[in-house]
Amino acid sequence: MSQNYENKNAWMRVLFVVLFWIVFYVTQLVIAAVVAAQCAFTIFSGKPNHNLLKFGDMLAKYIQDILRYVTFNTDERPFPFNEFPKSDLVIDQADAQS
Repeated sequence: MSQNYENKNAWMRVLFVVLFWIVFYVTQLVIAAVVAAQCAFTIFSGKPNHNLLKFGDMLAKYIQDILRYVTFNTDERPFPFNEFPKSDLVIDQADAQS
């Protein structure tokens, strides 16, 4: 019985690894869109968009969570099984308004 339980857990882990690997590839498309938008903002306004900076930081942390899970460095499943990572970027208010 214990062998069957461990085997079932191993297959579930592999299933989640495959699913998160697919999510990883989808997030690469989102990153490409963020990069293109940031380039456009920087060219036209002379500075990056602060909302995209924070979103890019959160997305980078999410990708790190995915990679740590699929490489078996952690057993903690990423979002949606846990909270989506928060950005810890501090943007100066004077810089954000100018």
